[in-house]
This record gives sequence, C-alpha cells and structure tokens, in this order.
Amino acid sequence: MTQPPGRNTTQVRSTDRQKALAEAAARLLIQHGPTAVTHRRVAAEASVPAGSANYYFPSKAGLYAAAVRGAETIRRDSAHAFAQSIPQRNRGPVQTARLLIETFYAPGLDADLVTVRLEPMLAATRDPHLRATMAEFRPSHLDALRVVIRRSGWPAIADGPDIDLLAQMIDASLLYAGLAGESDPVDAAARSVGRLLELAAA
Repeated sequence: MTQPPGRNTTQVRSTDRQKALAEAAARLLIQHGPTAVTHRRVAAEASVPAGSANYYFPSKAGLYAAAVRGAETIRRDSAHAFAQSIPQRNRGPVQTARLLIETFYAPGLDADLVTVRLEPMLAATRDPHLRATMAEFRPSHLDALRVVIRRSGWPAIADGPDIDLLAQMIDASLLYAGLAGESDPVDAAARSVGRLLELAAA
C-alpha cells in the first residue's frame, strides 16, 4: 500500500530536523564544551523552534550522546582531510608531533583545547554508552595519525604496533601541560611527543 505523499514529506522533514539538531549539538560541544549543549542553545544553533530539541531529544543524556557522536564524526572526517592534505616530506620530531596533535584534535586547535576538548573527552569515557562511541571512532582517528607519521618520514613508527600508545601520550602530554599552567599547552605537548618519536625511532 502506497503512503500518502504528505506523510513522507513530514517524515523527511522530521528526520532532517533531528539531524540538524544533532549536528548543532556537535558543533557546540567542539567549540564551547559540554556546558554549551543545552536544549535551548542547540535549538538556537540549529535555527529551529525552541521546543524542537526537547521533542527529539527528551533527555539531556540523549542530547549529549548525540553531540558526542556528532563531534566524533566531525573529528574523524576533519582529521583525515587534514592528514591527507599534508605534503610528503621528512620532518623533525617536534614539527611532526605538532601535526599529530592538530590531526588528533581536528577540526582545529585553540587556547582552550585542554578544558574544552580534552577534559570532556576523557570524562566521556566514564560513561559506558559514551565510552562505546569513543571506542568505535578511535581506530579511524589512529589511522589518520598513521598517515601523518608516514607523510612526515617516520614509516617504521607508522607501521609499528604503538600508534595507540602514541595517541595516549598526546592526550597525556596535553593534559600535563594544561595542569602545569603552560602558556601554550600545544607547544609544550609537541616537544614531549617529539621526544617520544625520537625514542621510538632510536
């Protein structure tokens, strides 16, 4: 039995609105952190009526879960686009490390990277549902790091077994730099990760 055209149009519009809300929540999470992911703010970001976010995502947990998944999707796509744009040439350890950080935290770095991006990502792993989402996307993030390492002249590390360990050190170096009050946590972390690259290649 064929459905009336009006019903299909309504379903499409409903799906599009839910997608727009999820994408808006993801952008807010990336740009401003978890506190920005509220029903009212997400609706405003998506340019839809104020009650729409509550309708499609009745709980705050459901809205935040959509934000995390959307943010990881943006991060994955941006990381691969950035990695593929890097010209092939040999680079020093610190320069390579900075590119790795830029890739791992795509779509962009800012002064609040540790508090706005890293700390919420670590906090998400405490929730079983969010942890599963983060784990689902992690292999793709690691593949982007491999591309950067290989294009920067470190093939043995790119093809080695320790990419996940390197990713852990990126997080740890940034977190330590933030806690230590470094004026430029990314620069400090790049030096630490660069040293790790040197040790791994020795």
